[in-house]
Amino acid sequence: MANWNILGAGAIGHFFAEKLLKSGQHAAFVLRPESEPHIRSFNFENLAAENTSNTVMAQGKLTPKCDFLLVTLKAQDVLPALTLLQSQIDKHCCIVLLHNGMGTAEQTEKLFPRNAIMVGTTSNGVLKVSDDHIRHTGAGVTWLGPFNNQAKRYKDIATQLSALEELTWCDDIREKLWLKLVINCAINPLTAIHQCQNGELASSSLYPQVVKIVQELALVCEKARLPWPYAELQAQVDNVIARTAENFSSMHQDRLFNRQTEIDFITGYVLKVANAYSIPVPTNQALFEQIKQQETGLV
Repeated sequence: MANWNILGAGAIGHFFAEKLLKSGQHAAFVLRPESEPHIRSFNFENLAAENTSNTVMAQGKLTPKCDFLLVTLKAQDVLPALTLLQSQIDKHCCIVLLHNGMGTAEQTEKLFPRNAIMVGTTSNGVLKVSDDHIRHTGAGVTWLGPFNNQAKRYKDIATQLSALEELTWCDDIREKLWLKLVINCAINPLTAIHQCQNGELASSSLYPQVVKIVQELALVCEKARLPWPYAELQAQVDNVIARTAENFSSMHQDRLFNRQTEIDFITGYVLKVANAYSIPVPTNQALFEQIKQQETGLV
C-alpha cells in the first residue's frame, strides 16, 4: 500500500481520493499551511447514481513518508504551493501533476531536480456539488507518463490503482498533453470571452474563430514534431464540442466568478512555443490578450 498525498481538494482531487481508497491505497489531502488537521468526510456519487461514503485525513502538511504527491491544483497555483512544501518533500517522493495546461512540469523539475515527476491528463467529468458531495458526471480515460527519467520506473502504476479502470501508462505522454492543450485552446478562451456553453462554438458566428485557432495550432504542432495534421486536430476539437455541448469550460467558470484563469499555461504556453519557432498565431494571441485584459480589469 502506497502513501498518497493530494494537493488540491477540488472535484478532481476528491475523485482520485475515492479511487485511491477503493484501490486499497492510503490517501490524505494537503491543505493550506494554516489548516488544522481534521477528518474530511464526503459522499461520492458514481455514474449509476450510487453513493459511497469516504473519510480522508486533511491537514496543512504532508503525511510522513509520502510516496506520491498528486497535484490537482490549477496550473497557476502549482509552483507557489510546491514551494511552500519544498522542505517537506524528500527525494523519494514522486510528484504527479494532473491539471489543464502545460509548463508546470518544467518549473517543478527546477524546484525538485532529484525527484521523479509524472504528468497526466484525464477526461473524466467530475462535479463538486458541495464540500461533501462529489458527482462523477462523465466516464473518461486517465493517462499518466514520465516527465523525467526518474519517473520511468513507475510504468506499472496502473496496477496500484485498480479502481481506475481506464488508467493507462503512456511512455510518450507529451502527445496526450498536447492534444488536450489544443482542445483547451480551441474551447476555453472563446467560451470564457463569450460566456457561453461549449456547444455554442459550433454556431455560425463562433465556429470560424474555432477553425482559425486550430489552423494556427496545427502549424505549431507540425514544427514541434507532433503527429497530427490540421484535419485530425479539427475533428478532435469538433468531437469534444459536440460531446460536451451543454458543459461550461473551466475558464468560463473562472471568468464568471471573477477568478484568475489558467490562460498562461494554455494559450500562453502555445504562444511561447510558437514564438520559439517564429510562427505567427494572431488569433490565439488576440484571445490571450483579451483574457489577460479581463483579468486585470481593463475590460
